[in-house]
Amino acid sequence: SSQVLMGDDIEAFVAATSQWADDTLELLQRLLQNVANSPQEAKYRRLKLANPKIGTLMEEPGAIDGFQALGWTLSTNGDTLELPAIASLVPLRTVLDRTARSSQPMVSNTGGDAVPWVVTVLRGPLRVKLELPGSATLASLKAAVEQSGPLGRIPRGRQQLLAGYPPRPVPERPTEGGLTTLANLGLRSVMLQDIWEETVSSLRAGTLKFCQLSEVLARPAIRSLAFQDNHGFVLERARALLRTRAAAYAARDEMRAARRCFCSLWPQATYTERIGFCNEVAACWASDDNSEEGDSDDEVSLDFEQLLLEVDRQQVFVSVVDQINAVSPAKLCLPLEVTFRNEAAEDAGGLRREFFNEFGRAMGLAEGLWRQTPGGGLAPAPHMTASSRIPDDSQRKAAYQGCGRIFGMALCQAARPPKQPLLLGLPLARFFIRAVQGDTAEAIQDLQEELRAEQHSSSPDFRASSAFQTRSLRELGLEGQLTFSHACPGGQCVDLVPGGRDIEVTDETKEEWLRLTLRYELVESIEEAAASFRMGVHEVVGGAHLVLLTASELGEAWSGRGVVSDDDLRTWRSRAVISPAVRQQAEWFFELLSVGELRSARGRVLKFVTGSDRWPVDSSGFNFLIEPMDGGDETLPCAMTCGNMLQLPRYSRQQPLCDRLKQAMDWGLEFALA
Repeated sequence: SSQVLMGDDIEAFVAATSQWADDTLELLQRLLQNVANSPQEAKYRRLKLANPKIGTLMEEPGAIDGFQALGWTLSTNGDTLELPAIASLVPLRTVLDRTARSSQPMVSNTGGDAVPWVVTVLRGPLRVKLELPGSATLASLKAAVEQSGPLGRIPRGRQQLLAGYPPRPVPERPTEGGLTTLANLGLRSVMLQDIWEETVSSLRAGTLKFCQLSEVLARPAIRSLAFQDNHGFVLERARALLRTRAAAYAARDEMRAARRCFCSLWPQATYTERIGFCNEVAACWASDDNSEEGDSDDEVSLDFEQLLLEVDRQQVFVSVVDQINAVSPAKLCLPLEVTFRNEAAEDAGGLRREFFNEFGRAMGLAEGLWRQTPGGGLAPAPHMTASSRIPDDSQRKAAYQGCGRIFGMALCQAARPPKQPLLLGLPLARFFIRAVQGDTAEAIQDLQEELRAEQHSSSPDFRASSAFQTRSLRELGLEGQLTFSHACPGGQCVDLVPGGRDIEVTDETKEEWLRLTLRYELVESIEEAAASFRMGVHEVVGGAHLVLLTASELGEAWSGRGVVSDDDLRTWRSRAVISPAVRQQAEWFFELLSVGELRSARGRVLKFVTGSDRWPVDSSGFNFLIEPMDGGDETLPCAMTCGNMLQLPRYSRQQPLCDRLKQAMDWGLEFALA
């Protein structure tokens, strides 16, 4: 449908053009006039931002917003503005007429142009004086800079003018009530920077923040430079920034900006390419040379080559988090060796898998810090509940940060040979992963979708239903039942607005209540936990996984799948190396898993033989051995989780095999170590 520009938008666009240099305004009028004169010519409706003149025009205050208000749309890759053939030309002609009138020379009542305005422009050690009319605007100054040979003829779209102490960017928007002239601003001296040169220098030095890069890439003139001749350089340096574990890059705003940058710089990247780069980063930190600026020599020059972790099965969560928080991030990347207290077992891989599996489950039991959603996902307890459980802010944040470190370790340690996934026993709720990534839901539909993803099919939450918005509260049986408050576990209540518990929800206000209650539950109440968890992940393995993967992809990288499907079972069987001595018993074993008594116990059997009941999404490295052992129908089978090995006696029939295997799993005889 055509888009009609409203009066306020016309005034805003025309007001913005009053700040533009004459040549820029003339270009605008020529572009609009071309369309008005030849509306059927497609070439006039397409503006390529890579064109230097077009790019400079789009750098002017209000230009992009104005063109989009007129109906132009930005292409997916951001390099073209196009006006659809069905767009109305009435707004365009109106703006053309108004800007033509506003572009007439202004008469100064004060004689302001009688005395020239001199501005000293500093670029490095260079000082250049520019003489302009007294009524000149900032756009006029930029135009003069662009024409100055001594200053390098820097295009307006690449200029950054700074003034004051400490130097700050000079505001480009019109001040309320009139033009922003150089005299109004009192500008006698400015510092000049070439934004593109500064960006390249900072990228090479590895000091640029993603918030800065995102802002720079939003400038059409620089965007065309970055996405054409220099795309490979910018992408590679942006990926290098993901390798750092510096705390500044773990902030939520940095995560959001990084995701925006890579959506533009690497839009066609496949999952294989993205996860491949993430694993490459994890392997880098898992290598022997994993020190980074900021790690002291004592922390990285270690007298031993392993990180030793002792786990108490009775208190898995408490016994581990304190140990993890007591060591530096560099040490957490060393080869991990796990022991379970009072158990004589050596870790050749199986205990590591079991540890991460058990820790995920233990988080679900950490009352007051974590909770399980109806759908089985892990989410932090609401802030009010967590702060009641651990009043000390630093201790509470440290607990969440320690959990984040362990999730980071799972990615880092899995990058070590034999490069098999180390999966947490329970998945994180998707809405929490999004909060960790800085990609929280905002719109009501998005919030409802996140709620639906974590509800149980047998007890759906009425807030996730579309009926809540389309039917009246009386029809839903909720009239008089809701107030602008949110009930937390333990009976605590949070007002969503001041005095909210005393304000009844009506049909007129239910949509706002829905937005507020879902946003509190899925975003605001877990912000502290998400920030601390994010910091923990980032300081171990950097931000690549958090930035490049979707919430669902990252959840599967951490926890795999909780159900072994028929396809997964076929993969399991195809990867099995079976000793000829127990070939018949192996056939019975897989038949029991496929269609027999063990079909519903595939996860338990998987844990028995590997140490983890989660099936990896990437099963390319999965291996499985079936070997013989002494004994008959009364002998229990044994498993060596370090090598994914199942040892089977030569059972005479399938039923004894089934009975003994279930008995072994029930008794918890998971290990038989040489």
